[in-house]
Amino acid sequence: MMRPVQIIREAFLNVTTGAGRALLAAVVILATVGLGAVSISIYGSWVAREGQEFRQAGASTYVLRAEDRIDPKRCERLRGLGSIRASGALRAMPDIAFASMPSRTVKSFEASPNFWTVLKLGTPSAVFRDISGVWMSSTLAQDIGVEIGDTAQLLNGPAIRVAGIFTYPDQVNNRELDYAVISPAVSQAAFSQCHIEAWPARQQDVSLLLFSLNAEPDSSLEEKVSAPLQLNTSRGKYFSADSQWTNAVQIAMVGAFIAGFVIGFSWVFSRRLVLSSNLHCGVDRRTLLLMTLTESALLLGFSCIVWLPIDWYCTNFVSTVDAIISFGAGGRVFLAGSAGFVLGIAVGFTNVKESRLFDYFKAH
Repeated sequence: MMRPVQIIREAFLNVTTGAGRALLAAVVILATVGLGAVSISIYGSWVAREGQEFRQAGASTYVLRAEDRIDPKRCERLRGLGSIRASGALRAMPDIAFASMPSRTVKSFEASPNFWTVLKLGTPSAVFRDISGVWMSSTLAQDIGVEIGDTAQLLNGPAIRVAGIFTYPDQVNNRELDYAVISPAVSQAAFSQCHIEAWPARQQDVSLLLFSLNAEPDSSLEEKVSAPLQLNTSRGKYFSADSQWTNAVQIAMVGAFIAGFVIGFSWVFSRRLVLSSNLHCGVDRRTLLLMTLTESALLLGFSCIVWLPIDWYCTNFVSTVDAIISFGAGGRVFLAGSAGFVLGIAVGFTNVKESRLFDYFKAH
């Protein structure tokens, strides 16, 4: 049996001289497995971009309205259940007016401590500083001329400090927070709304909003309370593209594995005369298999070097949102194709027989 260094050297010579048809195999792998992997990464970037727009539009925020029926502690405990990333309670307060706009009233609300997280996740442009104060919509802050950390004088009250500014999404069903001030609640009395931000939301997760009510949800209570509402329904009730992409990745991995297997088997089949001749000349079968697998490793390495920058560029060209996840999915597809290629080589090599050398020669 040849030494490992000799096996690697012979394999390298076969690849670089073209005797092993490695370049052709690498091109075929890139045109099939590589292209499939790039397509999956591009699809993933598109899904990530659509998901970001879905959340920015407020479509991932759901609201349960029940006047004086919402328990703020129960509402905030929904965070972390299922796909719920944030939850918080809200209640309306008397309208207020600012000294800089005495003729215009502004809606005022009180919120539970974690309500800001709902705003931050549901409206990614929201900015908050860890100081005491109120949260203000961007349109109102612009009209008053304040920024985070500034104070605004009320018409009939003290000056209030701005701790956070958020941009309320367009096309939402209820625009009551589009021009409003939200203050941290000073009491734990009953609230009138419970908001959750769920991603990606599922029907069973949205129904958990009923557990924010003061009483345990039952059939009689559900009849008295309106069903949870999606803040923005213009983009569909639920985001389903993520599950479709997951299925596409699984299908692509299977397809890449099959394609790689066929390519690997065909590559060995096309070289059966040379491989059989080596066996006839006294080359050990195990040595020849290791040499062939080393050649496959070299051409797969070359294919990967070519594929990596192309896939990364295409992934980030579509969207930089969760680009590493989309790129990783493409990598899994490429790895599946590579595994199929190696398995195809191993299976194809078992069919190479020294005793059939004359048959291979006649067929050639």
